[in-house]
Order: sequence, then structure tokens, then C-alpha cells
Amino acid sequence: MIGIVFIAVLVFLFLVGVPVAFSLGITSVILMYLQWGSVRLGSIPQMMFAGVNTFTILAVPLFLLAGKLMNVGGITTRLFRLARTLVGFLPGSLGHVVVVANVIFAGMSGTAVSDASGLGPIVIQAMRQSGFDTEFACAVTATASTIGPIIPPSLPMVIYGMMASTSVGALFIGGIIPGLLMAAIMMCVVAYYALKKHYPRDPFPTAGQLWEALKGGILPAVTPVIIIGGIYSGLFTPTEAAVVVVVYAFFLSTFVYREMTWPKLHQVLRETVRDSAAIGLILATATLYGNVIIRAQIPQMVLNAFTASIHSPLVMLLILNVFLFIVGCFMETISAITILMPIILPLLQSTGINPIHFGIIMVLNLMIGVLTPPFGLVLFVMSRIGGLPIDRLTRALMPWMGALLVALALVTIFPGITLFLPRLLGLGG
Repeated sequence: MIGIVFIAVLVFLFLVGVPVAFSLGITSVILMYLQWGSVRLGSIPQMMFAGVNTFTILAVPLFLLAGKLMNVGGITTRLFRLARTLVGFLPGSLGHVVVVANVIFAGMSGTAVSDASGLGPIVIQAMRQSGFDTEFACAVTATASTIGPIIPPSLPMVIYGMMASTSVGALFIGGIIPGLLMAAIMMCVVAYYALKKHYPRDPFPTAGQLWEALKGGILPAVTPVIIIGGIYSGLFTPTEAAVVVVVYAFFLSTFVYREMTWPKLHQVLRETVRDSAAIGLILATATLYGNVIIRAQIPQMVLNAFTASIHSPLVMLLILNVFLFIVGCFMETISAITILMPIILPLLQSTGINPIHFGIIMVLNLMIGVLTPPFGLVLFVMSRIGGLPIDRLTRALMPWMGALLVALALVTIFPGITLFLPRLLGLGG
């Protein structure tokens, strides 16, 4: 009975438009009252504060800050030029450039929205000028931005690692091959459309052009190597890696490229504080919610219902994938992870599913959700940047969602795609 009330209240609050953080808090308080007959108000802030008073959570505002510094400090533009020089001569030209640029950009930003909003204006303008249609330009840019949270560093993986008590470093390393797999599949789709629609391509770069592009973009491009090398060598933790990325991005923007100004820095800091506060409130109320539902034994009820009939890890993963795909259409990624992991974690443990493997599956699956209406954040960002109505952009995205589903299926069916590198480097898995 308590479980039914819990779900009904939470769904009702979502439907009437109550923000996620307040929905979780209100539902938790109601559940506490139903279970214990009273609410100890003093325990609520203690449980909420415990959820954000962790070293891991420090990475959240830092990765947000790094992505914003890149967007306003000239780093994004130089990465685009580098990617264009490296692969712009291939059939599909700027389509491949977008994918490669997002692979490089992912090494510093960690969020899909940062990738889309940072590269979007540059890429779409260049593609229009080169003769690409707007639908293709917006669709490939939106889809390629989903690589950002898969290739390290990744903000959703930091949140998942905290909620699932799993090594963030192992998650970072585990996302490398799946992220490159996504990029390869996207480049195949780009090549198909390029040959079908006869899109133009850039001439093969000269040695001088290649040198100029490398000179401008090589410093930010090596960021993933610094992060992965530092984590693997034990030089710094994933949270400390976020500090390194921020300092590096600030140094490049201010002292190397000289494009950072006081007004830009003020804007970046304000936006970072605002976004960090919103995420922090969600995490705090999610901790309260997680404690309450565990004490109410709701995860145990779900576990008993599933394990009575499902014993195969693959079947469980397929069911969870369908569930996450539906959830991703209606809920933002971080909210979905914080709400669902306390319930899903016992299912993983009971069926022997590796939490690192599932972490990549969950983030990849929810990335498809950021492209779908009615709540896809990247969908809305690209619609605004490209000046394309939501319905036209959604239709243009359909083949690209198919490509992401292929990547998701491969990562789900073959755990080695995710676990090979963590096992090779002795990080678990």
C-alpha cells in the first residue's frame, strides 16, 4: 500500500509540473508520515546534507565550470578547426567533423548540453555555408553531443558512481570504447547521407593548414590523455581531475588564447553557481528520498517482484533498457539517475549485473532521451540554435536515434566493450 501511494504521489507531482527536487522532498515527507505516523523535522536536513557532503560531488560544479569556460574562451572554436582539418576531406566532410569535434570536446565538458550549446552555433553556421541542409546539420550535431557524457570526464557518471557506490574512475575508463563505438556508428550514418545527397567535402589539407590547426587545437585536444593518465597513474582522483580540467581550461582561455574577459568570467561563474545549486538540491532531496524508500522496503518489494520470474542478467538488462528509454523521454538524466538507482541497484546485485557495465548502459540509454520530446534538453537547445521547429528536428533525428539504439544494443549484449579497459587497468569490472 505504501509503495502504491509513493508512486502515485511522485507521478502526480511530476504531472502537475512541480520541480524534481521539490517532488522528491514532498513525496519523502509524506512517506515518512505514512510509515512512522510522524515526521522528525530535524532529521530531514541532516539526511539531505549527508547526500551532498561528499568528496565526489565536488566534481559536479567543476565539470560544469570547465564546459562553460571552454565555450566562452575560444577553446571550442579551435577544436572545431582541428577536427575540420583532420577529417573534413572525407565524404560527409563537416558531418564527420562534428562527430570528431564532440569526441575531443567530451574530454573537457562532460555534459551533452554543454557540447550542443558550445559547438552548435559554430557547426550549424559552417554547414549551412557549405551547402548542408539545416535538418541534417541540427540532427548530426544533436546526436554527436550525446558522446560527451560517455567519454570521460562525465557528469552523469559522477552522479551514478555516487548513487551506486561504484568507482567513478572505473566508469570513466569504461566509457572510452563505448564512446568511440558511438562515434564510429555515427560516422557511418554521415557517410551514407553524404553519398546519398552528394554533400560537399573540403579539399585535402596542406602541411601548412595542418600545422596551423594542430598549433591552435592540440593543447585542449590532449585533455582526455591528461585525465585518463592522471587517474590511472594515481596522480589524482576523478574529483581532482575536475580541478585539473578547470585550471587547464582557464589557463588556455586566459593566457594562451587571451579570449577570457572579466564580463565573460563573471557570466560563467554565475551560470555555474546557478546550475550547481539546482543539481545540488536534486541530489540532497534524492538522498532523503533514497533513505526513506529503503526504510520503507520499497526496493525490496521491487526486487521480490522481479526475481520471482527473472533470473537471466541479459533479460533483466533488456527490461531495464526499455524502462529507461521510456523514463528518458520524460525525465532529465541526473534526475532519472538519482531517483531510479536506489530501486534498480538491488536488481543488479541479485542478478549479478556488473554496476560499471550497467552505468554505461544507463547513461547511454538516457542520452537518447535528451533527443526526444517532450523533455529532451538537447532537442530544445538545437531547435533554438538552428531555428528549426521541434517537429521537423524530431523527424530528422529518427535515423540517428536508430544509430544510438544499435550502439546501446551492442554495449548491452557484449559487456566486454565496457569492461575490457577497466579490467586491463586493474580498476575492477
